[in-house]
Amino acid sequence: MQSLAELETALAQPDKPFDKWQPTHCGQLPISIDVHGVWFYAGSEIKREAMVKLFASVICKEADSYYLKTPVEKMAITVADVPFIIVDWRFEETEQGNALCCIDNLQRTWLVTACQPLQLREFENVTVPYLKLPHGLAARVSRNVYYQWAEIASSDEDGYFIESLSKHYYLA
Repeated sequence: MQSLAELETALAQPDKPFDKWQPTHCGQLPISIDVHGVWFYAGSEIKREAMVKLFASVICKEADSYYLKTPVEKMAITVADVPFIIVDWRFEETEQGNALCCIDNLQRTWLVTACQPLQLREFENVTVPYLKLPHGLAARVSRNVYYQWAEIASSDEDGYFIESLSKHYYLA
């Protein structure tokens, strides 16, 4: 059985030093992300997954705007809801308990932790869980994953929840 720190290290994505980068805002790129997490350039879907992953590695949210940010440029993009969707999940056993691992639409794995909690938000007039991610970002939990969690959820006086590392995350 591995420790939580070992699991976090194994799942860690290369991180950009966004806080150290202070580029000049250079305008708006014709890049948009629809409500399904599909990326478009000038209205055409970006079908090369490597290109989408490259853009995803430099996306951040500041205030209410999304940007692709590098050390020398910061370009605004349009995001309909959030840039990522949780499409799969699994539990990993750690010394600190079962850790809920969420897999996004770019096949990246994120841990549900106190630093990256599930939070409830409104989407299309329904309250759904979102996973808080670094750099102001979030990933919406897909309906399919939500229903899978609902089947295994526990309940208490506050409602139905899924657990990660001994903490309750409510589903509604």
